[in-house]
Amino acid sequence: MLKSYLKYRFKSVNAHGLHSPFVYEFYTKVVKSAKKRNENRIEKLRKSLIKDQSIVEVSDLGAGSKSSKSTQRKINEITKSASIPPKFGRLIQAIIGFYNCKELLELGTSMGIGSAYMVSASNSPRLTTIEGCPNIAAKAKANFDALNLDNIDLLIGDFDTVLGNKINPDKIFDLIYIDGNHAYEPTMRYFEFALKHTDEDSFIVFDDIYWSDGMTKAWEEIKKLDKIHVSMDLFRMGIVCKKQKQRKQDFILKY
Repeated sequence: MLKSYLKYRFKSVNAHGLHSPFVYEFYTKVVKSAKKRNENRIEKLRKSLIKDQSIVEVSDLGAGSKSSKSTQRKINEITKSASIPPKFGRLIQAIIGFYNCKELLELGTSMGIGSAYMVSASNSPRLTTIEGCPNIAAKAKANFDALNLDNIDLLIGDFDTVLGNKINPDKIFDLIYIDGNHAYEPTMRYFEFALKHTDEDSFIVFDDIYWSDGMTKAWEEIKKLDKIHVSMDLFRMGIVCKKQKQRKQDFILKY
């Protein structure tokens, strides 16, 4: 991952290196504003979870954790390893607010930190979030209640099963956030689902695009597809949009 990060640092650009009106707007109106945001109540919750030494039985349906292979894990360890970092929580919140994304889908709830950032955007969106482990889902639900978040639909189960059985086949989401099972084949399956459930103005967001060789392979292949005309690499997070009327371009953005 160090090699990938050094490559990212060398190639990433700011607003001065952008010649796409859409991406220039994204960088100047969203990325820059995200740095100034502050969600104290969400970060207060994160701090309390990082102090939580209680143990939960985990049924991990995804690619697992790099830090632990045990089925019994502490809440603080899950929070540290699986929760979205504050700067990227602020970024996804800024995207949702600026582009007025109303219908959201998240694959991988974990403790619900990312979910909280998403639904706390200024335009009061509605989130459907899926968590594979019932015990972690229960903890996330308690966290949503503690933050008084009532605009979240929490579904529990294997992603493929839930997506196939619980999501309306005609449903269009403004933003889909894929943060679970960081392996090549499932990532490509989730992306195919996302293609069918998004339109020209939607965002498809991938977390941890350099987490594994398989995840990076999926990211590189997705960028090349004809159905995707804009990709934005922020190292931790990768974002793609259809934008068929725009010239196909890939961007590496400083953040």
